Amino acid sequence: MFTNQHHLKHLLRPHHYTSEEQYRAELRHLFQPAWHPVATTSDLARPGDFITLDLLETPFIIRNFDGELRAFLNVCPHRHSKLTEKPRGHAEKLRCQYHGWEFNKDGGTGKIPDAKVFRPWDRENSCLKKFRVDTCGDLVFVNFSASGPGLREWLAPVWDVWRHYGGAYRHAATWEKEFACNWKVVLENSLESYHIPEVHPHTFKEFPAEENVWHELTERFSSFKTLPPSDFAGRAQAWMVRRMGQPVTNEYWHQVLHPHATGSSLDSFRMMQCVFPTGPATCRYRCIFFTLRGTRTNPLAWVLYRTLKSIATAIGKKVFAEDGSIYLGIQRGMEASPFPGVIGTREERVYQFQKYVLDNTKGPRELPQAPAPSEPTPVCAG
Repeated sequence: MFTNQHHLKHLLRPHHYTSEEQYRAELRHLFQPAWHPVATTSDLARPGDFITLDLLETPFIIRNFDGELRAFLNVCPHRHSKLTEKPRGHAEKLRCQYHGWEFNKDGGTGKIPDAKVFRPWDRENSCLKKFRVDTCGDLVFVNFSASGPGLREWLAPVWDVWRHYGGAYRHAATWEKEFACNWKVVLENSLESYHIPEVHPHTFKEFPAEENVWHELTERFSSFKTLPPSDFAGRAQAWMVRRMGQPVTNEYWHQVLHPHATGSSLDSFRMMQCVFPTGPATCRYRCIFFTLRGTRTNPLAWVLYRTLKSIATAIGKKVFAEDGSIYLGIQRGMEASPFPGVIGTREERVYQFQKYVLDNTKGPRELPQAPAPSEPTPVCAG
């Protein structure tokens, strides 16, 4: 049930995974306008809670101000120090670690030590730089652009699904890892099931038959759905889900909102994954993992929740590690490859993603399409 019936061109050339020019074009045209999932509401539950991250060469801080989440550039306008180096924490005031300048929820200055030495006060240049922040379910998103669509509009293809990340599903773990590869290597790997037998022989084991695959392909979004086998693990999951008060669908979904936000789900879990470029050949991959808590509060449901949280998180990290083991080899192959590449119908979501990259980085002026080779120069020996 693939959309395409014939193999497809590999639209990106190997140098598009290694060049500084391409990296800069993608930051400008793909990532600057995007909304980025960075945390959960439980990370910022109390007034005064904060987290900091460095993404897209931008240090930022998100803080809870009496129940309102606000995001700012993590740089003090006084002498350019980071406000804080701590990755997370709790503080009564948003205060710079260097000279103690304090800031309110609008980014304006509060208490300034020995303020009289700064007369006349330059109010315009003394405020923190604001970023947009919003939530979908229990997911917290930040946007570095001052204009553009709001979060709900941006997430339109997936809003109704991702707003349920939370509720009956509780945040179980967040993990991330730096990889020595271009961010597109990670994203494209997630877009196809063709690699499953080689990379996941003990977890997923084999890719589903074509008649058990449903693809949806649009300009900004693609999805994959399959029905996992009714084996012992599947039956055990269904038994647990019912006893925790949730309906059983036995559907696996994988949804990607371009350029980089990925949601995957079974009845037992919800996972948000996002890959951020840190350089032409480096990236950071971040996973926010939720497991089913359900609606029942009896002792059995609680035990099942704790058991499911432990097992599902361990499996999620194992799959993450299996995929991570091949990224460096792919990147090194990219850097040496003489081939134009080819995309099979099972990998058609990769083609759709590559087309998105081409169409949204100012096309031929910044990213020329790969020319069709007249004759293949490399020869495979039998």
